[in-house]
Amino acid sequence: MLKGKKILLGVTGSIAAYKAAFLVRLLVKEGAEVKVVMTTAAKEFITPLTLSVLSKNAVLSEFTDGEQGEWNNHVHLGLWADVLLIAPASADTIARWLMAYATTCCWLYICLPAALCMLRLPWMWICLSIRQRMII
Repeated sequence: MLKGKKILLGVTGSIAAYKAAFLVRLLVKEGAEVKVVMTTAAKEFITPLTLSVLSKNAVLSEFTDGEQGEWNNHVHLGLWADVLLIAPASADTIARWLMAYATTCCWLYICLPAALCMLRLPWMWICLSIRQRMII
């Protein structure tokens, strides 16, 4: 079902970020090609190296390569992917994404079909502004 699909996985800063490794492994096992972008906060919970090894692709978290000063072509990723999967999606991430407020290269793909996998926090659904902006 996922064979040949190109999935751009956005990993955010949450304790649930460690589950991204399992998710990448399952997606690759099902035949999807996976590339990962992650927030700086996500790197506090899981390393880019882990996700790079599992996805077999480099992981981006900044607009530029800090050591070489080269531009990371995040626009190319948006054109490459079939879908953006943000997992886990924290309240902060959802708010920034809904307002098209990109502070990292992770959230510049708002023209892609997207799936946001929210944390299991019921209070996130209490917020009227989130419910009004989300298409379920």
